[in-house]
Amino acid sequence: MKKYAALFGGSGNDTNSKEYLETVEIGSFLTKQGYIVKNGGYGGMMEAVSKGTTESGGSAIGVTCKQVGPAEGNQYLSETIVTEKLYDRLKLLIENTTVFIVQRGGIGTLSEVFLALDIIRKEPKLWQPKLYFVGYIWNDVVASLKATLIPEYEHDLFQIVKDSEELYQRICIDFPKN
Repeated sequence: MKKYAALFGGSGNDTNSKEYLETVEIGSFLTKQGYIVKNGGYGGMMEAVSKGTTESGGSAIGVTCKQVGPAEGNQYLSETIVTEKLYDRLKLLIENTTVFIVQRGGIGTLSEVFLALDIIRKEPKLWQPKLYFVGYIWNDVVASLKATLIPEYEHDLFQIVKDSEELYQRICIDFPKN
């Protein structure tokens, strides 16, 4: 059975940033755990996870969208799926995905996160995917959501991890390798 992980993150392309380098490592880790990695297909964090994935022998699927950018994805993709509309893109990123990783990003990243949260919270608890926010930049955002909008019984759908090392530990605990 195929396992999918999706990464949501910004398209800024500072290849020397801490987040970019960390996301390359995340792609490699996901490959070693047997995941096929999906992302939005463009630069920045999407490129980084694709690079780590394909350089480790894995498959990186980029889902690009004509409504928001070019059809062509980044150079590290194993496969590019081109959609016409943003909703179609998000559907493909979310569908059959069990692990969602959220790196630094902007409005696009937040829209992906909120749609993913709304969909996965309706899944049976036994098969419920998880969202992992990487970095303490998410502390205030997640704390505010938990305090004001997200009911307590849904708080375990997502969590903040300080870095890639903590992410690896959480994924291995939440989704033991078969």
